Amino acid sequence: MLSKGTKSEEDRRIESIVQKLSSIGFIPEDKKVIEDLDSELQKIGLSYEHLLITEGKELGAHLHKFNFPWEKMEEFGDILVKWSAQEASLKSKAKAIYQYIQEESKAFSFNIMTKISRL
Repeated sequence: MLSKGTKSEEDRRIESIVQKLSSIGFIPEDKKVIEDLDSELQKIGLSYEHLLITEGKELGAHLHKFNFPWEKMEEFGDILVKWSAQEASLKSKAKAIYQYIQEESKAFSFNIMTKISRL
């Protein structure tokens, strides 16, 4: 288990990654955008290409392995939903992440269930 100080640092690191990913205007044809995405995704052991080929449930487990708290994992799913307007395959990955949260967190969330039903 992480110490409180380390946990706080880890939380700030994850928050920073999620905020940066959220701020990137997703245009899959733009090489600069993909480079920016790869730069941030590499901090959690991913790349844009790997994101596209990874199964949704595996993606949830991967984020969990990188100490993503449930709420940040949900935000990551929200980002994928936003990006799915340009890359349709990301919608199913977001849904799988939401389902992963519901199953693994052992806590029921109406908010997440609503998101799942909309996808």
